[in-house]
Amino acid sequence: MKNLMFVTVFVLSFVKAYSQTNGQGTNLIGQSYVTKASVLVKVYDPIKKEVKDLSFLLNDDTKFYIYEIADSGYIISVWDFKSDATKQKFYKSLDTEKIRSSQDAQPGEYYKISKAQLGMENGVETADILSRYRDLAYVDLWANNTQFFISLKDFNNKCESIYPHKRGFTWGFLTLPIKARFGNSKAPFTFEEKINFGISAGIKWQHVNTVYSASNLLGGISVGGVKVDKDNSASAISLSAGYMYQYDKFQIGIFTGLDFIDKSTGANWGYQGKPWLGFAFGFSLFGESKTSASNDQTQ
Repeated sequence: MKNLMFVTVFVLSFVKAYSQTNGQGTNLIGQSYVTKASVLVKVYDPIKKEVKDLSFLLNDDTKFYIYEIADSGYIISVWDFKSDATKQKFYKSLDTEKIRSSQDAQPGEYYKISKAQLGMENGVETADILSRYRDLAYVDLWANNTQFFISLKDFNNKCESIYPHKRGFTWGFLTLPIKARFGNSKAPFTFEEKINFGISAGIKWQHVNTVYSASNLLGGISVGGVKVDKDNSASAISLSAGYMYQYDKFQIGIFTGLDFIDKSTGANWGYQGKPWLGFAFGFSLFGESKTSASNDQTQ
């Protein structure tokens, strides 16, 4: 069984390393970013493949992803802005005269601010669906699924990379340095400080953050040695399940599980099939296989 487990771990390690090496690159398409300050962007026409002379502002903390690489900049699409009744009512009643006569925006209603209030130019007249919003200063709900051009200078100076929300399957190798075994009629409560190495898989929730962070619900299996008594040891199969949180490279988790040794050896192990509690904290305790990010995100 040990040989089979070793071969399995070796094959999975090779596949994992190969897939990660070939999946990395410098292509920014699909990667997510967030603005650190207001950024001027121009509307992009994906049919004519041209940048229009119609500018808007991305407010600070606006999240977007790169759709395409262009000359001296990028074509981007913002994460979907959430809709609410106030915004819907404002946009339905929108007309040029109202915008030009100035809107009094309350705190948090920056989307009502006009270009005239900020001293921005409107650009050329447009007859497309964006014409009713051309006097607004900021990109918001109306711009969902619209593409914009951002200059390379503004992108480099006013934006930073961000990890989007993502849920998906993950697998990897989990190390549990500490196990607490509960006492019973056959054995006492004890702490076991030993490296327990095994394969784990489960669901990962990647959190929206400028630093990689994620929650993982994992289940796993491992094979290792346990001390049956002061003179004898035996091989054991360990089944586990638990939660692991990761922030950057630091990881912390709590797990529980059951261990089983081969009864045919005649050993009488007091912890056979009894639950244990495992703790993990440190760096790279769970070496996961990551999947690509999704662009179906909301602000």
